[in-house]
Amino acid sequence: MFDKPGRRKSEDTVPPPPSERPEDERIALRCNVRELQLLDTFVASGEFRNRSALMRAALHEFLRARSLAGVQEPGSQGTASSLVEVPVRLRHDEIEMIEAFGELAANGQSLKDLLAQLIRRGELELKVQETVARSRAAVREAHESRQRLERLGRSGADLERRGVVGR
Repeated sequence: MFDKPGRRKSEDTVPPPPSERPEDERIALRCNVRELQLLDTFVASGEFRNRSALMRAALHEFLRARSLAGVQEPGSQGTASSLVEVPVRLRHDEIEMIEAFGELAANGQSLKDLLAQLIRRGELELKVQETVARSRAAVREAHESRQRLERLGRSGADLERRGVVGR
């Protein structure tokens, strides 16, 4: 869709000499009605101010992804394309603590790399495996408690039916 060259050949398509190029240039995209409707849903959701902001963000993400596709950081496992970036929200004090750790103990690594290592190694205050194990245990306990409660309810109804306990 975006890679199709224009059909017209004119003098306007020849880029101006480097000395005459503006710092920021505009480009035009042709989109069908369905694509424009999809763009408008993102704009309507409030994630982007307008179509232009959405397209700039998409272009930046595309360029970043393409530039990282061939780059593999030293010591990393797998290829750059096997990595997935996720947004993480941290408090300012947490960021400062992790950056200080990076300067003091991790040879000045970037915040992104430090977070990835901390998550992979489970060196966070609550280790991921422990958190998952606790969560699973809590779910199991809740399930067992519900089963015990159902058994007690059935037992109470049975005793009531027999006349042992009355209401």
